[in-house]
Amino acid sequence: MLRDQRDHILRMIAQAAAAIARLREMLTGGTAAEEIVRQAQAAQTDLLGKDAMLLRMLDPKSAAHALGDAKRQEQWKELLLIEAEALRRAGRVAEAEALEGKAGQL
Repeated sequence: MLRDQRDHILRMIAQAAAAIARLREMLTGGTAAEEIVRQAQAAQTDLLGKDAMLLRMLDPKSAAHALGDAKRQEQWKELLLIEAEALRRAGRVAEAEALEGKAGQL
């Protein structure tokens, strides 16, 4: 991997870690569920880059294989779980369960 690519991925991972921490605070702080969902999805887009939409549509095993990097996979999983928790709080249980299933298979 080229140094620039590695540095870019490391920045993406650091940004995702910060987003995860912020979103967890929002979950405990009473922020509206829909706002948390929106921010969790935006953080996923930032983490996954230009292929975010494609990766979200793939089955979990194919998405994990395409993504490759284990640390990015783990952070994506965390973001999916946060999004799922917010969806559940918003009463969107079926969507939450689908995301939890996907996260469990990454």
